[in-house]
Amino acid sequence: MAPVLLLVLLGLVRLGSAQPVDLKKLQAALQDLQAERREMSLRLDMAERELKRVKETPKVAFAASLGGNGLVKTTSGNKNLIYRDLLTNVGGAYNAQTGEFTAPIRGVYYIRFTANGPSDFPMSAVLYKNNNQIQLIAHEQPSGEGSDTASNGAALMLEEGDKLKMVLWINTQIWDNSNHHSTFSGFLLFSMVDEPPKEFDAEAELKTLQVSLMQLQSENKGIEERLNSTERQLKTMRDVPKVAFAVSLGGNGLVKTTSGSKTLVYKDVLTNIGQAYNSETGEFTAPIRGVYYIRFTANGPSDFPMSAVLYKNNNQIQLIAHEQPSGEGSDTASNGAALMLEEGDKLKMVLWINTQIWDNSNHHSTFSGFLLFSM
Repeated sequence: MAPVLLLVLLGLVRLGSAQPVDLKKLQAALQDLQAERREMSLRLDMAERELKRVKETPKVAFAASLGGNGLVKTTSGNKNLIYRDLLTNVGGAYNAQTGEFTAPIRGVYYIRFTANGPSDFPMSAVLYKNNNQIQLIAHEQPSGEGSDTASNGAALMLEEGDKLKMVLWINTQIWDNSNHHSTFSGFLLFSMVDEPPKEFDAEAELKTLQVSLMQLQSENKGIEERLNSTERQLKTMRDVPKVAFAVSLGGNGLVKTTSGSKTLVYKDVLTNIGQAYNSETGEFTAPIRGVYYIRFTANGPSDFPMSAVLYKNNNQIQLIAHEQPSGEGSDTASNGAALMLEEGDKLKMVLWINTQIWDNSNHHSTFSGFLLFSM
């Protein structure tokens, strides 16, 4: 609209005194340009504020395991747990030297942990905020020979600078090795930083518009270019694929192997948005480089070892759920973490030799994940 209006206005001005100037037409054209300017300015203001918020929200995700090769136990006081084996630390908010996660921005974070240990002594893993506020706990009383796995997780509202750490309570133990049985992880779901909207100064805008019609057209063109650029960037960010899957082994009974490891194929598909999970092969393929949250749960009778092991690209163990025999009954174990995956990376669950897993149509043994954010 602006170029046509400008030509009309310039034509009217150039006629000078040769012909009478239609002041009403001139005022109407100027008002149209002013309205166009105000509309684009408002759209640009909103788009730029949204883009600024999106760009300034940090990408935060971490996953770590205790690692080591054996038992951590305390009988003389509580003990801070330091998860030194880093799987993911996007944003650098987790400190592997102190075991503390520090919230870099006010927002809602999802925090999760898994603890494993022999079942002949109490086991614990307790999440503290700012050293003194208990947020979540995983605790198991002795139950005889064998091992137990317990986990917990929640979405927590954290202020900028809040610190989270895991603590082992007095007279309890926890166990891990290089296969990542006992883990601590979390990620930012969304920020809660409110920015007051800027007020539109109509009087100042009107004075600017009155300087000259040529300047108005130039400024409108500049705003339009910035608006198009901003909206294109927002579209690119919004076009990140939606990826989420949840599946269960299904069937009606035991999967067991005594002659080698076995790939677990989860046939019962509950969710498969983005079609990144293949129910024929049991593999999840990352469609884009980014941080994904992956989780699995395993169930089985407690008279024989149980396992479920997450592998990346066939050979890198990421996480494990494992239970030793503990007598009659059944056990459930789970694990999960935020993992940095490259485009094309493949994840699958494996049943180790001389172990078992069980499921039926009620979905006891599951495998799931979703894209947190692209990188």
